[in-house]
Amino acid sequence: MTPQIKLIGFPQPGRLEPTRLALALGGIKFEDSCISREQWGEMKPKVTPLQMPLMEIDGKRASQSIAMLRYACKLSKVDGKPLYPEDAFEALLVDEFVDKVGDMLVPMLHTFSIADEAAKMAARAAVMKKGGDVEKWAAHIDEIMGKSKSGYVYFDRLTMADLTIFTMMWIFQTGFLDGVPKDCLDHLKHIAAHKKKIASLPAVKEYYKDAKDVQTFYKC
Repeated sequence: MTPQIKLIGFPQPGRLEPTRLALALGGIKFEDSCISREQWGEMKPKVTPLQMPLMEIDGKRASQSIAMLRYACKLSKVDGKPLYPEDAFEALLVDEFVDKVGDMLVPMLHTFSIADEAAKMAARAAVMKKGGDVEKWAAHIDEIMGKSKSGYVYFDRLTMADLTIFTMMWIFQTGFLDGVPKDCLDHLKHIAAHKKKIASLPAVKEYYKDAKDVQTFYKC
């Protein structure tokens, strides 16, 4: 029996977006409960664990975005194949790639705690420039993706790796963050080609057909 799944997170794509997409592609119904930061401030003292996003499965609560994504990808099948590989070595490669995408985000996340606005903008410029800490990770990921002949990250099929890089690039390429130009990573051609490929898949197009605001990034 398919479990009853509820996702709780902010409306922006963020770390919950690949899980939303994985469930949708697998045809698994879920409740998408989007809350404001003000609502989260009221909820936080009453919630265990004290973090977002959250997933409820048949009323049981879980956290940690990658764990939630992995669970969703184990449930979801596309063309008869689960989005999280059953083969142990294939799963290792997918997990390694997903962790690298996470590592790419870390230097930018560190800038959020900088109180002085000028210093924050300087720090963001530094990590995004060619050879900066974000750009270096992105270039490494782009190199990995360039080895694929199918356009998917691995195994000539859609996996959790594809959903992760597809959904996470919005933070760098929509102008959502002050000090991060939309075109800052446009020189990474394999990432750009992959975005077009995934966005053009019929099921992805259907999921994002009514997308608004920054989610329009996921449209063809």
